[in-house]
Amino acid sequence: MFDRRPRFLPRLATAALAALFAAASASAAKPGFVQSSTRVAPLVTTIGGTPLTVNVGDDLSFQVHNSAIPGVGQIYPPASTDTADMGWMVHVVTTTGHDQYAPDFSDHSDGSATGNLGTRLSYISRSVSAVSGTGTSASPFQVTTTGTLGSSGLRAVQTVRYVNGQNYFTKTLTLNNQGSAPSNVKIFLGADIYLAGADSGVPYRNVAANAVGGSDCGATPSYYILLIPQTPADAWTGNSYSSIWSQIGAGALDNALASGCIDNAAALQWNRTIAAGASVTVQAVTSFGDIPSIAQFNITSVTPPSGAQGTTVNVTITGVGFDASTTFTFGAGITVGNVVIVDGNTATATLTIAPAATPGPRDVGGSNGTLSATLSNGFTVTAGAGPGPGAGPVAAPTLDVFGMLALLLMLGAAGMLVLRRH
Repeated sequence: MFDRRPRFLPRLATAALAALFAAASASAAKPGFVQSSTRVAPLVTTIGGTPLTVNVGDDLSFQVHNSAIPGVGQIYPPASTDTADMGWMVHVVTTTGHDQYAPDFSDHSDGSATGNLGTRLSYISRSVSAVSGTGTSASPFQVTTTGTLGSSGLRAVQTVRYVNGQNYFTKTLTLNNQGSAPSNVKIFLGADIYLAGADSGVPYRNVAANAVGGSDCGATPSYYILLIPQTPADAWTGNSYSSIWSQIGAGALDNALASGCIDNAAALQWNRTIAAGASVTVQAVTSFGDIPSIAQFNITSVTPPSGAQGTTVNVTITGVGFDASTTFTFGAGITVGNVVIVDGNTATATLTIAPAATPGPRDVGGSNGTLSATLSNGFTVTAGAGPGPGAGPVAAPTLDVFGMLALLLMLGAAGMLVLRRH
């Protein structure tokens, strides 16, 4: 078999040439290419943003187009009309190994080169919502997908968000354990990236953000595709597409970066134990083009993630790009003090939560004077043990007529006792 994909295409290539390369790439196969004879394609909702157009499949897969590179998808296969070789894989640990749940890659319109994933099961009872929101930072475009992981007792809920003008989109995956026993899982986000209209790229890692992906093969790279973990990842890899799918299929990424201009891909891994009746959430960003600001300055977590009204809480804030000028905000009713920047990825602070602070989740903001970032629902205020907001002063106890008589009798008895003693 042969590699049918073109080498590096300059970022400023014409739409016609990009489309020609895309058509050529779709006409042949490469090692690991699979295609189902039934081809029951996933249901897809398209976020028609600018510059990104994001196709979201009900099988937790994606395809992305960037108007800066017209006419070709940024995930292999580039000519796919629904979704392509990017998505969420979940391994549910069993007594004999693991069950791997993955998108129905081989049923996508242009097939798939994920043969090295090995045996996988489909998500079932799937759904994908329509697009909501207006595409602004206050009201992002949003699509929700749901699916069940077979008989494992796990239910997946994914939220995809995009804001016009940004060169990245956000994916949040929550696994709910509806079973009666804890579940050990490994969550993977993987993508066979198609850099700037070409299938060859140089594996790239942004160490500060723990992001991994690739850059174009030009002498001076001008285009990047990155998987950026908003929830700190346990492992990562940047290698050839066949190696990426093999590592995911085996259940462990190698924390290694290949070199050279190769047919490359990237993946992230999170390991979690989910108690019965509980859930876990991981979040990641995928960017296209320039390295986005969130890979240079960002907030990824706050520990502990909650505090009660009327209390003082010492927290640890993790992220990217912290320096001496960095400040944080936790919303109305919370005063942030004693900020200490431990290093570029860690800060500590003391939160004073007012008794009347509104309970519920709130965004955590940060700025280093040049860049800013927001961790959505990064901290939660819980109700305090004392009177709630607006309860007012505690009323003084009152006595009725019988209480007054009893008090007078007690006072009289006490007086008689004093007289007798004298």
